[in-house]
Amino acid sequence: MAERRRKRKKDPLRAYILRKQIFALFFLFGVFGYAGLNAWYGGDVWVETVRESLAEGISLQTVPDTVAKTVSALDESIIGSMYGRMEFIETYSYIQVLLDKREFNNFTYIKDEDGYLHYASFFREDTNDAEEYARRLRRLQDYVAADGTKVLFFVTPGKYVRGETNFRTGMPVNDPDTIVDETLFYMNRYGIETVDCRKYIPNEGLSIQDAFFKTDHHWTIPAAFAATQVLVEQMNERFDAGLDPDGFYMDPANYERVTYRQGMLGSMGRKTGANFSGLEDFEALWPTFENRYDRHCMGVTDVTQHFRGVTTESLMDTDALLAHDDIYSDSQYSLYLNGLRPYEHIVNEDNPEGVKIFAIRDSYFSPMMVFLAPMCSELDAIWSLEESHVLDIESYVKENKFDYIIMEIYPYNINGDAFNFFKED
Repeated sequence: MAERRRKRKKDPLRAYILRKQIFALFFLFGVFGYAGLNAWYGGDVWVETVRESLAEGISLQTVPDTVAKTVSALDESIIGSMYGRMEFIETYSYIQVLLDKREFNNFTYIKDEDGYLHYASFFREDTNDAEEYARRLRRLQDYVAADGTKVLFFVTPGKYVRGETNFRTGMPVNDPDTIVDETLFYMNRYGIETVDCRKYIPNEGLSIQDAFFKTDHHWTIPAAFAATQVLVEQMNERFDAGLDPDGFYMDPANYERVTYRQGMLGSMGRKTGANFSGLEDFEALWPTFENRYDRHCMGVTDVTQHFRGVTTESLMDTDALLAHDDIYSDSQYSLYLNGLRPYEHIVNEDNPEGVKIFAIRDSYFSPMMVFLAPMCSELDAIWSLEESHVLDIESYVKENKFDYIIMEIYPYNINGDAFNFFKED
């Protein structure tokens, strides 16, 4: 009798353990099943990612770096190709909205009081060496001086503006101004001509809200046009460049402004989900004049593409305006020069006597290049952060002659990888 009572006492524990075991089996089945689905769904992409990472070759000395690079690239590829990824993100995004959250993914992004997304950071990683960056650009300047080439360092503004951008109490905004100020200090100290675009944008005619996207880290196209006006004015003033002497190309009246409603989801919005960030309008500037260009550019897979024709055929990707059909694949910012290509070589067939410019740049410069192109005979560019074994800024500068070299950089991109040239005297 006592033995039966003891068995009955054990039965609830046995049932509890059985329920846990059944749940564990279903959980593991779900995890491994979903992993298998992803392997089937994105396996080809993963294999191609590994193949590209190993394309440069491998030696005994480069094994650690190559393995680390391959693992990192594979990790990004797996996350990016995850089946149902955006559905997961949008569900999480909607929950954050219901909770009235202003931060996303453990403060990766934060939202200001006007609904604009920003980078967040609780502390600054002091790993930059601004003086060394200035030395490298000075070495480049000294090297090309024999050809009469002028060098200009152009830093763009960031979306966060002290004293004007408002957050809820305690939001840890990532403010790059200290890094920018330090970099400009050393650039000036080493005799590099600089343009601090923070002084010009935003301005009285172009508010913060009009100068930057809510869902993207980029500036808007009207802001890029205003920045091009600043650049042309500064180059004429400092170098007597003679750009656009009649003021035709920098006259806003010679561009048609068209607004595309609620079709823009920027790079930040694609990370947080449209539920959290919302969609926004995209305003494009279309030239009302025609110039013909012969353009060779390189994609991220080192494959060269060729475009030839008027501006809208060669320098502008009109398919980007259809981004609302798949808002998670790209943004309408890619209308200009396909957003960002690691390499650009643009020949203006209608202005053979124009200046030759080489740009060391990031994606902020893409629309500016389209606005600059009519004033140039040739306009070349290399993405400063692109890790391609085909591209080498230092070699390119040594092999080609230009009238001007412009290094354009977005504040959050100021690091050693962006100044990957002339490391030695």
